Amino acid sequence: MAEKLIAEIAFEWGDFISNFLLPGFLAVIFGGIIGFQREKTDRPAGMRTHSLVCLGSTAFTLVSYLGFFSFASTDYARVAAGVVTGIGFIGAGAIFRRGPLVKGVTTAASIWIVAAIGMALGVKLYYLALLVTVLGYIILTAVKYFEDRFISPPTYSIKITADDTLTDFKKMDEILTQLAVIRTRICRTGDEKTLDLLINVQSRNPDFALIAAKKLKQIKHIKTIEISQF
Repeated sequence: MAEKLIAEIAFEWGDFISNFLLPGFLAVIFGGIIGFQREKTDRPAGMRTHSLVCLGSTAFTLVSYLGFFSFASTDYARVAAGVVTGIGFIGAGAIFRRGPLVKGVTTAASIWIVAAIGMALGVKLYYLALLVTVLGYIILTAVKYFEDRFISPPTYSIKITADDTLTDFKKMDEILTQLAVIRTRICRTGDEKTLDLLINVQSRNPDFALIAAKKLKQIKHIKTIEISQF
C-alpha cells in the first residue's frame, strides 16, 4: 500500500514541465503582454494584475482538468465556470464613474480576456491562447488608433460662473486649448454682477473634466465650474 502511494506521488520532471511549468510560464507572459498595453496607457490594472489573473485562471483550470480527473462523478467544467463568474468581480473593480464619465470598461474587458487565455493554457490549447493574446493586443492598440483618427472626440460643455471683474480670458483659453479644441463660446451677464460663460470643446483626454476643472479654479474671480459630456 505504501509503495503504491509513493508511486502515485512520485515527481517526474517531464510531467512537471509539460503540465505545470509551461502553462504557468506562458500565462505570466501572455497576461503580461496585455497588461503592458494597459499600463503603457496609464490604466488602473497593469502588467502585474493581468499576469496574476492569467496565472490564477490557469491554475484553477489545471486543478479542474488534472486534480479532479480521478473522480468519475466530478463535473470538470464547474471550476472553469466559477472562474468566469469570479473574474467579473475583479473586472467590476476596474470600472468607476467620475461625474458623467464611465471609465475602466476596456480594462475590465482585458482582465476578462486574460482569464480566458489562462483557461486555454490550462487545457493545453496553446495556439488558441496565443491567438487571443495577439488579437487582444491588436484591438487595444491598432483599433484605438483608428478610433482617434476617424471617430469624433467626445464633446464637453463647460459652464463657468465668475465675477464681472473677470478679465483673464486669455489664460482661460490657454488652459482649454492645451487640453481640447474649442468649438463655441458664449459669454453673457448674469444676476448680481456675475458672468456666465458657456464653452463647448472636444477632447480625447479621458481625464479632461478633472484636469480642466482643477486648472480653471486657479483663475481669480471664477466662482463655480460645471463640466458635462454629451
